Amino acid sequence: MTEIIEKIDTNKLMELVIDKHKKFIVIFNEEFSGLDEKLNAINKQSQELKKEIETNETKITVLNEKYFLYFHQAKKQRDELFNAILEKMRQSNAINIHDVMRISSRIEEFEKKLQNSRNIDEEDKAIAEVKKLLSDFESEVLKSGINVTSKAIMDMLNEANESHKELISIMDKPKQDIDLSKDLEKQINEIEGKHNWLKRRIESHSTALAYWEKQKGGIKVE
Repeated sequence: MTEIIEKIDTNKLMELVIDKHKKFIVIFNEEFSGLDEKLNAINKQSQELKKEIETNETKITVLNEKYFLYFHQAKKQRDELFNAILEKMRQSNAINIHDVMRISSRIEEFEKKLQNSRNIDEEDKAIAEVKKLLSDFESEVLKSGINVTSKAIMDMLNEANESHKELISIMDKPKQDIDLSKDLEKQINEIEGKHNWLKRRIESHSTALAYWEKQKGGIKVE
């Protein structure tokens, strides 16, 4: 009788131990699943942010070179156009050649400002003045019977200006994103610590559960 009672008590004890491990596995699995989902989401966000930082840093480098290059090309094309027109006016002894030369000198003053452009408001004003002077140039040479357009030069000035504005709009973005990236990495490290701890606890309880279930089933476990 004592042996039966002892066997019942042992089985009951093993059932309690098995239930305990099952409960812990359920609890830890639920928390682990939530953390796993959160960790994957933050990791994805972190990777996308790193790509965006790299893209914007490259873009900043390109835009910084691009808008100065366009200003340089606009000046070069403008010089070539004016030199060609002035040569024609000299050949035809145009009486208003000095007016065109004065316009050229005025444009050169603004071109120097644009070559060292840093302030976008001053740049906008300088470009507006150059465009006005180019329009005056077209009207002036027309008086000498020369039909010319400076649209290509104006387009380059616009392209340079837009590139500079785009540069300004993203200039501070990499630094802001780097700060955010550091914050995400901190979150990842914190979550990974708990995530790994839960994984070990689940594995530990699963191993113990398997052991006691075999014992309860009468299988000898070494």
